[in-house]
Amino acid sequence: MSPRTAVNRRKAKETPVRAGRVNKTKKEQTTIKVSADKLQLVPFSQPLEEVYGTPPAWSEGRQQLCDAIPWFRCTQGAMYHSEGFCYGFLIDADGGARSYLDEEILITRIGGCCTKDSEGNLILEKNQEAGDALVQSVIGSQKSKLAVGLVLGQKNKLLSRVLPYRYNIMDWFRVTNVWFEKLGQKYSAKVRFEKLNLAEKSWWGAKDSSLPLPIEKRDFETKPETIECESCFTESLRIYEEGWMCLEPDCIDFWKIDNASPPAELTFHPDFLNFRSPPDPAVQPSYSLVPDLLSTLDESATDVSTSRIAWKGIVCPMCFKCIRRTFWQGWKCDDDSVLDGARCPYQKFMKMTPVSLRVVLDHFELAPIKRAFLFDQKFSIPEVDDTSFFPYRKLTYQLEGVGSITHFVSNRTVNSRRNGPDELFARLQREDLGLKRFRIQSSLVAGTLTSHFAVNYGMPYKYVVSVDSKGFDEAPETMLQALGRLSWATEKAVMSSGGSYLPPNELLTLGYFEEMKIGFHDDGESSLGPTIATFSLGAKATMLIRMKYKYFNGTTQKVDGTAVGTLLQDDLVLKDCKFEDERRKLKDDLEAGVITREGYDRSRRDLFKGRKGKEAPTAIKMELHHGDLVVMHGENLQKYYEHSVIPENKLRFALTARFVKPDHVNAKEIQKGEFSLTPDQIYDGK
Repeated sequence: MSPRTAVNRRKAKETPVRAGRVNKTKKEQTTIKVSADKLQLVPFSQPLEEVYGTPPAWSEGRQQLCDAIPWFRCTQGAMYHSEGFCYGFLIDADGGARSYLDEEILITRIGGCCTKDSEGNLILEKNQEAGDALVQSVIGSQKSKLAVGLVLGQKNKLLSRVLPYRYNIMDWFRVTNVWFEKLGQKYSAKVRFEKLNLAEKSWWGAKDSSLPLPIEKRDFETKPETIECESCFTESLRIYEEGWMCLEPDCIDFWKIDNASPPAELTFHPDFLNFRSPPDPAVQPSYSLVPDLLSTLDESATDVSTSRIAWKGIVCPMCFKCIRRTFWQGWKCDDDSVLDGARCPYQKFMKMTPVSLRVVLDHFELAPIKRAFLFDQKFSIPEVDDTSFFPYRKLTYQLEGVGSITHFVSNRTVNSRRNGPDELFARLQREDLGLKRFRIQSSLVAGTLTSHFAVNYGMPYKYVVSVDSKGFDEAPETMLQALGRLSWATEKAVMSSGGSYLPPNELLTLGYFEEMKIGFHDDGESSLGPTIATFSLGAKATMLIRMKYKYFNGTTQKVDGTAVGTLLQDDLVLKDCKFEDERRKLKDDLEAGVITREGYDRSRRDLFKGRKGKEAPTAIKMELHHGDLVVMHGENLQKYYEHSVIPENKLRFALTARFVKPDHVNAKEIQKGEFSLTPDQIYDGK
């Protein structure tokens, strides 16, 4: 912004500044008029200017930004707040009415309590109270003298300048003021941020603007006018040129100028815009503006390479882009818009020091001679067979009319054998399997990556696009050893249930670092056979099985979760579903001709009316230990049920084998699923 001389601003003649975008350059200043009851600003139609410099870090995606910048882990909304403090703030499309931005000051709404109208404008849905969590977080940072990091988005309507990237790190700011304003018939909170480092010119400033006034020549004495309200005796700053107003929402004179409502268009008072807080060394941030995570990671330590912090994002030291860890070994910058149009070559692959089983297994001797279970009566109790497949314990869970789940429980004898789980766990860490994290296709937040690494061998499977599916002829020995065990488990479980055995022709390997997991999902694609087998290596995990929402409730799920969704055309009325007895009787009456289809649907709507749907309770809970095998079998099991897996320690591998129907695969890909196991790779169940 332009230099300011140290003058008494109460006596100096000032040009009023309208609420909105202001460009303090050599060109004539421009104002924006906005409606008082709309939160969105009108678009700026004049040509955009170039900015003075470049941001210290940037991102083209929201997820990448949040993964690499610890003070802005906010995938939705404008503010990142935690435990009562505001750490980061985004200025993007929604700046709010009566907002302002220059090289040192930001004035904006705090956010929250809004909804969108038919035109996409944000409208206050309810009053934003002083006790609101967002408001309290901003006030908490102000009182604690905690600096707040700001991010400037390309969609912002306050700065009439060309920004280089979608999301641009600005600088550290302090919170100077928090107050309330009226918008239509409701009120919300506003905040004034002031740049902490006033000595240096801001990179987002206009290219031809003057350098900032030196600190020693700044005026830190002049302050905005403060008046005590005669009705509530609360002091409020004078913010607008049109007159002083009480800014206490509970006061009868709130948002009034001389006992009357203010005009729809308001002008910021120069004193409120131009005052600056004196330097205060106590105002400090909690983090570095651009963190250097890599310098804190000791690659020689076995407990670091797979720890939670090790799969956070970093800022590329060459092009300063925020990048996520998508590769098992580390980070690779994939930007192609820097370095004269060439792809940024930076990559950092860590020394993946193998993790010992001793680190991930809690048992005194790594594994018990026999694993004992005390089954929780809240969940399904399995049939226990200790003899048929000794030394394994075989636990079988039945899902009536749907299928079965067989759990082969391993032990010390099984795990310690040659080519057994202990050896396979070590080998998987030494080999380059090509494990990566992939984008979740149906995520609520675009660009979200899986919370695990994956690689697919054999027939293409929808989890990974076909070009990333490798043929079994490329699979390392370790994978084929695991496939031998999974083939054995699949055959034994299916034959025990009286089904037809289809040998697996696809193997998906997932790798989990600390705190990684896979949420509820199903493997119910039409291209798959009825059986899915999983082999666990490393850390213990908890596997949960539950009925899908629509089959449990009898309706589809509404987004807001309050209204009744669409009735199922064919309500199967599975065992232990919600209103099982009532739904079964209605279905029996329909099939017997006692009621018509219209009467059946009407009775179901009456049954569900006013009763909020909910997720089904967990039906089966299994503890998966190192060396265990689980086989889910049943044509409709994946259709009606879903499962999740939550590991508990530093490192775990899950290898899952399926049969992919050849007629669902491109003819050129079929050979990928062909394999022949050697005698050493064929498992004998011991």
